[in-house]
Amino acid sequence: MDTRKVQITGKSTYVVTLPKKWALSSKLEAGSHISIFYQEDGSLLLKPPGVKASKNTKKIKFNKELEHIKRDLVGLYIVGDHQTIEITGSDIPSSARKEIKELCHRLVGLEMVEGDGKKIIIKNFLDTEDFTIQKGLKRMSSLVYLMLDELASVFENNDRELCSHIITRDDDLDRMFLLVSKQHVERLNLKKPSKHDKLNLVESFYYRLAANDIERIGDHISKISLHFSYITLPQDVLAILVDLCRECQSIFMDSTESLRESNSDLANDVLGRDDMFNKMLISAAQLPAEESIELIIDSFSRIKDYASNIAESAIDLSQL
Repeated sequence: MDTRKVQITGKSTYVVTLPKKWALSSKLEAGSHISIFYQEDGSLLLKPPGVKASKNTKKIKFNKELEHIKRDLVGLYIVGDHQTIEITGSDIPSSARKEIKELCHRLVGLEMVEGDGKKIIIKNFLDTEDFTIQKGLKRMSSLVYLMLDELASVFENNDRELCSHIITRDDDLDRMFLLVSKQHVERLNLKKPSKHDKLNLVESFYYRLAANDIERIGDHISKISLHFSYITLPQDVLAILVDLCRECQSIFMDSTESLRESNSDLANDVLGRDDMFNKMLISAAQLPAEESIELIIDSFSRIKDYASNIAESAIDLSQL
């Protein structure tokens, strides 16, 4: 680390010299303009001329398994900042082009604008200026609340048709989770955050952790819905599943509220409900049923665990 002494010229001009090694490597000359960015911790970020955000074209060879290419695309979406992605190959099958187009629909802002047997061109139309991690987490929380509400209705009315709608909501939840992840990476790369984003980097980190927990909760709600659509349960079992679902809903909403408000009292209240919830799980598991409900019980347990993780994050944030 270099240190420099602050000098004052005139009555109000503060001057600090730049390290020679950095100035030479940045090709600075007399009259060069340096961009100065104010950071939330009070520090300054200096950028020499010519350093711009990457908006170039990323090229990918279609020379490996399609699943690997799809994972690469998701990774590029989260950590990259490319305006265009080109996938080229000698023979890209139509089935692969279809799957890549469907993947783009699940990644907010990406659109496949051209595709044939030799080349696929994907454009990035995403503008995150007005998007914040806080908004993303709020949207994710709302989706999970609705999913749990609909799941309770599934059990109350023995409505299997609603299960497919719940699973569709999980796709929307995944899209929002990837968008939150992308925005978090942009903050870590010290790019200019949205003018509406009020989170510091520590808060952004914990919100990203919470987003992961919320996404996992959505997965388990979807898993419960899928399993229930293939089994038949007696009314007394359905009744206790309704109670479990409503309790999960209450625990989840309290945990996310405790995070948004950095409320350690509410977070500790969530964590203090473990014993009561575990007794409900045991009661449900002991009910006689011709069909296995072990998967449903396990998923409810995991939903509670993920909500507890969010509450623990809220306690951490309350210490700031």
